[in-house]
Amino acid sequence: MYPYSNPSLITKGASLLKSIKWSSILDGTGKTLGVINQAIPVMYQIKPLISNLKTIMKINSSLNNNSDTNIKTTENNINAVETNKNSPIFYID
Repeated sequence: MYPYSNPSLITKGASLLKSIKWSSILDGTGKTLGVINQAIPVMYQIKPLISNLKTIMKINSSLNNNSDTNIKTTENNINAVETNKNSPIFYID
Protein backbone atom coordinates (compact mmCIF):
# COMPACT_ATOMS: atom_id res chain seq x y z
CA MET A 1 0.00 0.00 0.00
CA TYR A 2 1.23 3.46 -0.90
CA PRO A 3 1.58 6.10 1.80
CA TYR A 4 -0.34 8.48 -0.46
CA SER A 5 -3.94 8.09 -1.43
CA ASN A 6 -3.45 8.65 -5.18
CA PRO A 7 0.02 7.85 -6.59
CA SER A 8 -0.88 8.98 -10.10
CA LEU A 9 -1.14 12.61 -8.90
CA ILE A 10 2.42 12.50 -7.61
CA THR A 11 3.77 11.17 -10.90
CA LYS A 12 1.84 13.83 -12.85
CA GLY A 13 3.23 16.54 -10.58
CA ALA A 14 6.78 15.26 -11.02
CA SER A 15 6.45 15.14 -14.81
CA LEU A 16 5.00 18.66 -14.79
CA LEU A 17 8.04 19.96 -12.88
CA LYS A 18 10.35 18.26 -15.39
CA SER A 19 8.55 19.83 -18.38
CA ILE A 20 8.99 23.42 -17.14
CA LYS A 21 11.82 25.20 -18.95
CA TRP A 22 13.46 27.08 -16.11
CA SER A 23 16.00 28.76 -18.37
CA SER A 24 13.28 30.50 -20.41
CA ILE A 25 11.53 31.66 -17.22
CA LEU A 26 14.79 33.06 -15.85
CA ASP A 27 15.61 34.76 -19.17
CA GLY A 28 12.19 36.41 -19.26
CA THR A 29 12.55 37.54 -15.67
CA GLY A 30 15.98 39.01 -16.40
CA LYS A 31 14.67 40.96 -19.39
CA THR A 32 11.77 42.29 -17.34
CA LEU A 33 14.07 43.44 -14.55
CA GLY A 34 16.32 45.14 -17.13
CA VAL A 35 13.40 47.16 -18.48
CA ILE A 36 12.31 48.10 -14.96
CA ASN A 37 15.84 49.22 -14.07
CA GLN A 38 15.83 51.54 -17.09
CA ALA A 39 12.33 52.91 -16.46
CA ILE A 40 12.75 53.83 -12.79
CA PRO A 41 15.34 56.63 -13.32
CA VAL A 42 13.23 58.10 -16.13
CA MET A 43 10.23 58.14 -13.82
CA TYR A 44 12.20 59.99 -11.13
CA GLN A 45 13.31 62.60 -13.69
CA ILE A 46 9.81 63.22 -15.09
CA LYS A 47 7.95 63.20 -11.75
CA PRO A 48 8.78 66.83 -10.76
CA LEU A 49 7.68 68.10 -14.17
CA ILE A 50 4.34 66.35 -13.90
CA SER A 51 3.76 67.48 -10.32
CA ASN A 52 4.56 71.12 -11.21
CA LEU A 53 2.62 71.17 -14.49
CA LYS A 54 -0.34 72.95 -12.87
CA THR A 55 1.92 75.72 -11.55
CA ILE A 56 3.65 76.05 -14.92
CA MET A 57 0.29 76.52 -16.63
CA LYS A 58 -0.72 79.24 -14.12
CA ILE A 59 2.54 81.10 -14.71
CA ASN A 60 2.12 80.81 -18.46
CA SER A 61 -1.42 82.20 -18.38
CA SER A 62 -0.42 85.08 -16.11
CA LEU A 63 2.49 85.98 -18.41
CA ASN A 64 0.16 86.05 -21.39
CA ASN A 65 -2.28 88.34 -19.55
CA ASN A 66 0.49 90.73 -18.45
CA SER A 67 1.94 91.01 -21.95
CA ASP A 68 -1.46 92.07 -23.32
CA THR A 69 -1.76 94.73 -20.59
CA ASN A 70 1.75 96.00 -21.31
CA ILE A 71 1.00 96.28 -25.03
CA LYS A 72 -2.14 98.33 -24.36
CA THR A 73 -0.24 100.62 -21.98
CA THR A 74 2.52 101.12 -24.53
CA GLU A 75 -0.01 101.94 -27.26
CA ASN A 76 -1.66 104.51 -24.98
CA ASN A 77 1.72 106.10 -24.25
CA ILE A 78 2.55 106.32 -27.95
CA ASN A 79 -0.78 107.96 -28.67
CA ALA A 80 -0.20 110.48 -25.88
CA VAL A 81 3.28 111.31 -27.22
CA GLU A 82 1.94 111.84 -30.73
CA THR A 83 -0.63 114.34 -29.49
CA ASN A 84 1.98 116.31 -27.46
CA LYS A 85 4.94 116.46 -29.83
CA ASN A 86 6.12 119.82 -28.56
CA SER A 87 6.28 118.80 -24.91
CA PRO A 88 9.20 116.89 -23.28
CA ILE A 89 8.98 113.08 -22.99
CA PHE A 90 9.67 111.40 -19.64
CA TYR A 91 10.19 107.65 -19.53
CA ILE A 92 9.36 106.26 -16.12
CA ASP A 93 8.98 102.59 -15.39
